[in-house]
Amino acid sequence: MNRATHRTELSCIGWHALSSEGHGGEIYVCHCLRKSQPTSGLHADTACRIAPGGREAASSVTRCERLRLSLASSGTRFWLAVMFAVLMVHTAAAAGDNLAAREQKAFQAAVDRVAPSVVRIETIGGRDRLGKVLLGSGPTSGLVVDADGLIVSSAFGFAGRPDSILVQLADGTRKPARLVATDRSRKLVLLKIEPDDPLPMPKMAPDAEARVGQWAIGVGRTFEVDRPNVSVGIVSALGRIGGRAIQTDAAASPANYGGPLVDVRGRVLGVLVPLSPEVDEEAGRTQWYDTGIGFAVPADDVRRVVARLRQGEDLFAGRLGISFGREEPNTAKPVVAACHPDSPASKTLKPGDRITAIDGVLVDRVVELENVLGQLYAGDRITISFQRDGKQHEAQVVLAAELPSRKKVTPKVAPR
Repeated sequence: MNRATHRTELSCIGWHALSSEGHGGEIYVCHCLRKSQPTSGLHADTACRIAPGGREAASSVTRCERLRLSLASSGTRFWLAVMFAVLMVHTAAAAGDNLAAREQKAFQAAVDRVAPSVVRIETIGGRDRLGKVLLGSGPTSGLVVDADGLIVSSAFGFAGRPDSILVQLADGTRKPARLVATDRSRKLVLLKIEPDDPLPMPKMAPDAEARVGQWAIGVGRTFEVDRPNVSVGIVSALGRIGGRAIQTDAAASPANYGGPLVDVRGRVLGVLVPLSPEVDEEAGRTQWYDTGIGFAVPADDVRRVVARLRQGEDLFAGRLGISFGREEPNTAKPVVAACHPDSPASKTLKPGDRITAIDGVLVDRVVELENVLGQLYAGDRITISFQRDGKQHEAQVVLAAELPSRKKVTPKVAPR
């Protein structure tokens, strides 16, 4: 045979179909075996090749059975198509099984990387109710953020203001802890223990690398000390809850609140917390259990928050003291409808003013303004750019932790 040939390999199950061009061409269907395997076996990595102008198999092949099929026969073409379809089904099934195995391996490797930094936290004593809400009891999770013994966790587990706190490290070591400070906006707490040796630190993922649709793994340590509990999902949204949170559909609950949300490389994307749009809720919102909605404070925010909390002062959401109309925030322009008396805004803004930027960040809709303000704290000094009577103005104000005389605001208009 001196006609030029070309090869199509279905290497995953060891079959190779070869066709030759030209009038009266032939197709060779081969299965290739190695000496070390039974004669009925097939190998994914064994190639059978027929060189142009010859019928010699590659040197790695010890036996090649060749079947000559005439292209002139319609029956032959039919059975060849059937055989090819069956092979494709087996190929797809094998590829699917292989993908699932690789995903499982990647998830496990990611958890193994971060697990030494995930701790179990037990609280003892304290109140059992928060208003009319009965508080649950049980261990919660935490994440090491400093080798000297700083641990961040969710404020959810500390709403009862416990009398004592015990931290159990990944190696089983138990240490008493003290609560350093609380971030009441992002619902985080900072704890301090005195470790015998430097604690293992997790690797943080830059916020800029977070992408909607990427794998996200929630990790906690509440059920068993020697093995973390794990949930898997994706990042479903960024900049949620006033720009303070990553949203995920990985299961988030008291079982992993305070633990990390990590990517497939084991890097921390954020810390899981039950955030709520209502920043006044002390422990965060809990009615979203098992709804496919979970939140995590982004890693970069955690770093910035820890730097402030380690000073020992609680952080509160920053209040400007303005209200808007009842239009949809996603489409409404940020035109001031009312200012709280004696609020930071009351000294600068008036009803009818249109806010155009905060600290140089342009805002065109109410929701954009809320996302900028939602990331700030009481005591932060900001520059407000606004339009009044067709003229542009700028003013600096210091955000407040509380707003006096809130009942005097226009009814049914939420304050910011």
